[in-house]
Amino acid sequence: MTVINMLSLGEEGIAVADEQSSTPLRKYNVAEKLHILNGSAIYGGSGISDMIKEVYEISNDELGKIKEEKKEVSLNDIYHLTNNVLINYKNHLKNNVLRANISYDLDDFLTGHLSRANKPLDESSKNYAAGLLKDIDEKTSMVALIGGKESGKFNIYEITSNGFSFKSSRPYASIGSGEDESGKVLSSYVSHLPRNKRENIDKTEGLSKIIEATNASSRLNVGVGGAPSIMYFGKEIIIPNENQCILATEIVEGLTNNFLEKDIAHEYLSRLIFDNENFQKIEEEIKTKLGKDWEKLNKVLRGYKE
Repeated sequence: MTVINMLSLGEEGIAVADEQSSTPLRKYNVAEKLHILNGSAIYGGSGISDMIKEVYEISNDELGKIKEEKKEVSLNDIYHLTNNVLINYKNHLKNNVLRANISYDLDDFLTGHLSRANKPLDESSKNYAAGLLKDIDEKTSMVALIGGKESGKFNIYEITSNGFSFKSSRPYASIGSGEDESGKVLSSYVSHLPRNKRENIDKTEGLSKIIEATNASSRLNVGVGGAPSIMYFGKEIIIPNENQCILATEIVEGLTNNFLEKDIAHEYLSRLIFDNENFQKIEEEIKTKLGKDWEKLNKVLRGYKE
């Protein structure tokens, strides 16, 4: 369970992710879901966090080998390679499960012929194998977003373990169990922009909206929560620390709940994330600015009700 959001600002882009992962018995707020691929793209994945991380590591290693052989690796190269890694990873997993449970591999199942014995597979074993493979598809479904600069624009690619992978035609993308709520916020925001502004979104406003979308998913969607991660893709990739990310979400909550005016909230966000100012300094300024209203906002952030 997760939410990964990406927003293209034009030449630049922003990604935000939650940190919650879970097993059938436990939930953990420790998952790092955003990573840098090839030093030039942002990668974020939804699914079993261990597998998503492994796909990232394999992809990054393979891209490193390609980079040694050629001067430049394009975003499209990164997309195609990561797509192949994800599909191969899933098929390797299927191979292992079939060998462990039924003593033949994926090629045997697909051809309907047991190669080592040179005979066709019987119907009962094929049905059992089909059930195993369906179970793997359901339990280990993975989706990844890759964002980076391509032809002067921040583009977003979506990669899925079922093979339906594509380049987003929209300036935003959202994946994971929180996709529906985040999608509502981002879709509403983008659709209300004039067409000529969708290719050149103000970075602070874009940051505010993508955090608002993540906050919405965290409030309403199962398995979404914890301290968010933020990455800003500009002339270089900016990765704010955990405390800066937490305060950024709180500033947006203050804006959403009408404790902070838009211009003031955006100023604090810009200084905190883009200018890398100390979160404690910004927090103290907000407390001073709000005065008695700080206590009201603080209670909202802590879950108190009137």
